Amino acid sequence: MASKPIRIQKLLFTAVFALMFTAGGVVAGLYPLGQTFWTQWKVREWQPVQAQVLDVKLHKRTDSEGVLTYLVEPHYRYPFAGQNYEGKRIGLQSGTAADNLGDWHQRWYETLRRAKQQGASIQVWVNPQDPQQSLIDREIRWAMLVFHLPFALVFTGIGLGAAWFFWRTLVGATEAPTEVSIKPRNSLAASAVWIWIATLFWCGVSFPMAALLWSGKGFPWWPKLLIGVVVAVGVCFIYAAIRTSLRAWCYKGLGFTVNPERPVAGQTVDVTLVLPVRAASRSNTLRVQLAQYRTDEVASGASPRRVEQLEPEVKVQPTPEGGLRILARFKLPEDAPTHRSYRDRERVDWRIELLDGDGGLELDYDLPVQALPARSSPEAVDRHSKQRVWKQEIPIVLPQSDILEPEGTPALPPQVGLRESTDGWELVFPQTGWRKAALVALVLLVLEWMVSGRLRTDAVHLPQSLWGIGINVALLAFALHAATRQWFLRVQDDGIVLSKHSLLWSRRMSMPGDAIKALVQKLSYISGSATAHQKLFYAVHAGNGLGGLLQLTPGVNGETAAQALGQAIARAWQDRQGRFSAGALRSYATDHSRPGVGWILILGLMAVLLWGMQAREVRTGGASALGAISESPRQVAPVHVVSPADESLMNAQDASDPIALEQALRDGANPNLLSYTGSSMLMLAALRGQMEHVELLLRAGADPDLRQSIKPSELGDTALLRALYGGHLAIAQRLVQAGASLNVRNRWDWGPVHMAAQSGCVPCLQWLSDQGQSLNSFATASRGETPAMLAASKGQVPVLEWLHSQGVDLWVRDSHGMNILDWARFRKQVEAERWLQQRVPPKS
Repeated sequence: MASKPIRIQKLLFTAVFALMFTAGGVVAGLYPLGQTFWTQWKVREWQPVQAQVLDVKLHKRTDSEGVLTYLVEPHYRYPFAGQNYEGKRIGLQSGTAADNLGDWHQRWYETLRRAKQQGASIQVWVNPQDPQQSLIDREIRWAMLVFHLPFALVFTGIGLGAAWFFWRTLVGATEAPTEVSIKPRNSLAASAVWIWIATLFWCGVSFPMAALLWSGKGFPWWPKLLIGVVVAVGVCFIYAAIRTSLRAWCYKGLGFTVNPERPVAGQTVDVTLVLPVRAASRSNTLRVQLAQYRTDEVASGASPRRVEQLEPEVKVQPTPEGGLRILARFKLPEDAPTHRSYRDRERVDWRIELLDGDGGLELDYDLPVQALPARSSPEAVDRHSKQRVWKQEIPIVLPQSDILEPEGTPALPPQVGLRESTDGWELVFPQTGWRKAALVALVLLVLEWMVSGRLRTDAVHLPQSLWGIGINVALLAFALHAATRQWFLRVQDDGIVLSKHSLLWSRRMSMPGDAIKALVQKLSYISGSATAHQKLFYAVHAGNGLGGLLQLTPGVNGETAAQALGQAIARAWQDRQGRFSAGALRSYATDHSRPGVGWILILGLMAVLLWGMQAREVRTGGASALGAISESPRQVAPVHVVSPADESLMNAQDASDPIALEQALRDGANPNLLSYTGSSMLMLAALRGQMEHVELLLRAGADPDLRQSIKPSELGDTALLRALYGGHLAIAQRLVQAGASLNVRNRWDWGPVHMAAQSGCVPCLQWLSDQGQSLNSFATASRGETPAMLAASKGQVPVLEWLHSQGVDLWVRDSHGMNILDWARFRKQVEAERWLQQRVPPKS
């Protein structure tokens, strides 16, 4: 039974986990999901009525890390039972907060804004029992549902599991200790249960997210690829769960007996395993062993470490039913501790294990071993103590001076290289772990760039914050160090030289050759779990002359390999010391530990990034990063609010207040001020159709050709493109009058005609045609789409009719072979699809 301090620690740990994760799962998962489904069930009986949009706003909020979220705020009036009511609710979730899950807020904002501009009515659903309750959209918002699902499943599951462990620990602490029974434990059955739980959690979260991303619109390719990898892992989970369940079924009904039932240390133990017919065919590949494990219960998630394994005498006999009886006899060591006792704060477990041919665990059973009375005290000498294992210094058995390999070459473990020259032997040690760490750092660096949107089609956008610079420089420095790290041990006729260096650091240490007389090996690290696949790595050390040890080699797998490596170093010194020539010319290098030349690159990179960040904060203009067009509009980086006037200007634009905006400009606000999303005030005003704002900004010197430089979906847009996308012809004409270029293309290679076609603004298209703009231009930098294809994808049937009347060939294909009908079908625009099907040209 666990000691009192350990039980208290476990109780506190599990209580905190249970409270935190259960609360998080309920608040962020179960409650929102339950509210959504309950509300949808209630609104089934609500009645549809027509409503007028009084106002609609789209709030854009940026947190401290630059993450942009949206919140649509409607205001509408509807009649019901002879009275007028007003509502401000759209979806099933009341009190909706800002988020960036898909484009739900943006789509509803555009829909309600257009309804308000055109004076059209919208349909709302009203509660007949309480007409003050209403909403616009009674469909489930699946993106939000998927967002809450991990909290509901994973967080709640972890919290309930922690609560179960808390209860077990509490009951175990209050109940009187009972005798340890010989209760068999079926590892496969337990593993099958846990792996099915893990599978349900993993697939229950990843599969809906994959469906959302793969079927969603506007998601980039890399999150779809990442979620594909997650789905592949889920499929592997399913396969492993099915395979483990079948193996558990195979061993169901296995018999297990032990004699004596409570063996004492030093006794002989007879174990009988009776395999059912289903498992008898596997008998040729099965083996039985007795193993002792130690588990640190204080460390969270610590795996058991196997410290001892005993091989038995085995006999195999057939049973009348067609199965097999395996008889195994073990001799317990004299110092065997009691099963479930504690040694050095670790719990002891004795297990009878049934292994397959590859050493994989099939089944295991607890064996209630009892220690001898003289050995029962925890203070007794323990040869498996973790501290003793790590501190133990195992001497290297030095070879005789006249024993060398046939050709004088030291015997070395695999993967350790050897270079021999006239000056000495040089051992080269592999740095595989460091190379893998470098690869991980580079992968993290690439992911940071992808998530932060630094790799774009028009330019490479470097980090512009101290946090971003620090992360990038740290990952790059670590990757550079790990990728170039080398470890050499040189045995010369005048001594031994240890060299460890990379591009970032160099260290050289020398010692006399007689140091080999005190070579020892010590445990360096352990890899793998504490099962049959665990590996212990030992390193060779030598005395440093000051009573300490100096590590000469990295860890090698096993004591035998470390002994061989130490003996090879000793043999090399025996070979070299006989070749010493006094007065011979030798290269000389002092011992050192100093930075390498790679820091010049790192410091230079940091200086460039810091200079770029400072320049970005004060810059208000510059050359365009999209220099591929003949009339390249100017592009600026976002300018943070640096004065009260600038802040007032941004607030005035967000509040649609022309008086406050004019006052802010008079107070010295920057007319080219950019929001945190990269859009200028002129772009925002043009998109919203605020002519008065546009006039004030242009008169104050706003540049009409500034480009959107941050937001991926609007990258490369100018105020003109934004005006046409909003369908505001008068503003577009005013911008051109102020010098805005018509020969502009954004990151998707969409020009003015492409934007006007999506907005459904036929007068805009007529005006652009009069200005000489092509009505059938291809977006070659994207998919080769035409304005007509974009109009079809938005369901703009009036635009299609007008383009058709102008003689535009609607049936050209994009670079992927899709025609306009395919675009309408892909975006599920039923009206556009029906209109196009009536005009499909006959096949030639």
